[in-house]
Amino acid sequence: MEGTRMIRGMRIRLMPLMVILMALSIAGLLWCANALYQAHVYHQHLAHKSMQTSQSADALFANATLLAKKSDEQKALALYARVAANGDLAQRKAAHYNSANLYLSQATDLLEKDGYVAWDKAAPLLALAKESYREALRLDPAWVEAKYNYELALRLSPSIESKKDLSADDEEQKTEESPSGWPSIPGFPRGMP
Repeated sequence: MEGTRMIRGMRIRLMPLMVILMALSIAGLLWCANALYQAHVYHQHLAHKSMQTSQSADALFANATLLAKKSDEQKALALYARVAANGDLAQRKAAHYNSANLYLSQATDLLEKDGYVAWDKAAPLLALAKESYREALRLDPAWVEAKYNYELALRLSPSIESKKDLSADDEEQKTEESPSGWPSIPGFPRGMP
């Protein structure tokens, strides 16, 4: 008799926990069903090559890629910037890489079309490409494709790091230490006469 009362009492005490567990299971099931539906809608848009209506990082990335293929680079770059600001690590890395590729392709198209006359327009694009490649490599230093494209951008427009301004004491030390003659002449050597 006492054993059945204990079991019944234990059942009554565990009932609220079982109800809470069941409610959490139903909530998890509904959340997974919603995620599955959103993935279905996402893949439908990809299959039909139409724009996404969602504001998630995946949808913005897909829209940016679609816009880049349609040659609307400015809108694509704006969406890649939003993904780079709000996405997870893989999305940010890919957004930086793709935006750098857009900048690099715009710069090379300008240089191929107009030659060195377009250098003033291409140089800022190359600087933006290098910056985006650096950011992608900062997020994933072992990314071979980003390294390769970064080297291409560097070959087109090498980075020359500017030296920091020296204080008066540093300048005095430099002048005292610098040898006289040819090595102290500023500028780059031009080769043999």
